[in-house]
Amino acid sequence: MKSGFLLSCLLASTAACSQPTPPAAAAGGTETVSIVPLPQSVEARPGALRVAGAVALEAPAAAPNARRTLEDALASLDLRTDAKATARIRLQLADDASLGEEGYRLVVGDGIDLVARTDAGLLHAVQSLRQLLPAQAQAEYRLPHLAITDVPAYAWRGSSLDVARSFLPVEYLERHIDRMAFFKLNRLHLHLSDDQGWRMEIKRYPKLVEIGGASAVRGGRSGWYTQEQLKHLVAYAQARGITIVPEIDMPGHVQAMLASYNELACDDVENLAPYDGLEVGFSVLCLSKPEVVYPFVRHVLEEVLEVFPSQEIHIGGDEIKHPLYADFVARTAAVVREMGRTPIAWEEGSVADTGPDMLLQLWNDGYAIDAAVAKGHPLILSPCTYFYLDHGNHAGQPQTYDWCRKEGVPLERVYSFDPTEFKTAVGIEAALWSELVHTDAAADDRLWPRLAAVSEVAWSSAGQRDYAGFLERMGALRAHLDALGIRYHPEPDLGWDGGEAEK
Repeated sequence: MKSGFLLSCLLASTAACSQPTPPAAAAGGTETVSIVPLPQSVEARPGALRVAGAVALEAPAAAPNARRTLEDALASLDLRTDAKATARIRLQLADDASLGEEGYRLVVGDGIDLVARTDAGLLHAVQSLRQLLPAQAQAEYRLPHLAITDVPAYAWRGSSLDVARSFLPVEYLERHIDRMAFFKLNRLHLHLSDDQGWRMEIKRYPKLVEIGGASAVRGGRSGWYTQEQLKHLVAYAQARGITIVPEIDMPGHVQAMLASYNELACDDVENLAPYDGLEVGFSVLCLSKPEVVYPFVRHVLEEVLEVFPSQEIHIGGDEIKHPLYADFVARTAAVVREMGRTPIAWEEGSVADTGPDMLLQLWNDGYAIDAAVAKGHPLILSPCTYFYLDHGNHAGQPQTYDWCRKEGVPLERVYSFDPTEFKTAVGIEAALWSELVHTDAAADDRLWPRLAAVSEVAWSSAGQRDYAGFLERMGALRAHLDALGIRYHPEPDLGWDGGEAEK
């Protein structure tokens, strides 16, 4: 897909390049159907469909991912597929522009019809059907007759994981992708490099993982991914409707690079050792040695792009002050464009002279982003007081940050964000930084159920959303979270307060 078309899709903040249908009055149906994120419209109809034993399944060859996901879901519920079964599920591709690239229709009547323009849209329809069904196998299933029309408000619905400070194994990332897909999130942003570690194999520069891959934040996990492992993850995510967006953070946050290849540092820099602390803003590539730095940047990005087919490539650019900073961002963004991709930089990159196609990721609530918006830069919204999930589920939660918001970032706070004031926003992304997140269980606790709230903020229109309704629907899905193996935070607002489990 060409970057210009992609940006025009992303900037169509409802329906992703489609004309959305207006939200329907659900006659009480929306809040009684436990689907997260909240569908655009739900029409409750009289009657119910009963299913037991087997279903007849029809699916087009052009929707392989939706079919596989549905078949896996049916198998987990002990439902066989049998062409002679009386209950019928039909997956259908239809050229309906109102559904955009990810919208769908789901109708339960005498059978179950799932309709979309794309495999991705049918995948989302399947996830909604999964949420209508119980999490565990039963002798019989009863589904209320209804009609759902659903189109996402934003095309970018993301989860960012910092695997650089503390490593997350491939198996955890696979589980996380499955959970994201269940809630219709579609971008996994991997923060692959920072002061404390380098996580991606770069064959031209093997010491990046030999040295940078062996370090981590104090108490965290070291490690690195081979290119084959990352290609596997890319394919695993694609099959679930998710794009993995890589980030190589530059020109600051680079101590792992400098420790691996000392020539990237200026000659007067004495600290060239691996780093396991928490401070930021002390390391920088030697931008006064362009003949060293820019070939390195280009060669690294060439290998990153060979592994990751995502249109967008994140080049970092946060928390650095340097007289040549803006020049670095502009030159590096140009390299990404020359390679046929679209650059992303953190909000600070707005000072660089780049084309308006470069996406900016807004993380500091108070940052003066208006000038960049006026230039047309698309925004990914990650304001830290709403979406930094390394902050506590509640004030004072152990092993969490509070530098951005002293009260932490509770579930209700996440849900309360209104993105509509940001006119060039392409979507929402929540970040989990891992300075204090050193285990899979801790990651689960910080991510869930807050990431489900993120999914609803990004998918459902602000005028439809209601926290009480979200709690009702989310509470009904607890068994699904258990089935997904999530060691979630026992959220009191959901009635899950059983005390803090040991993480």
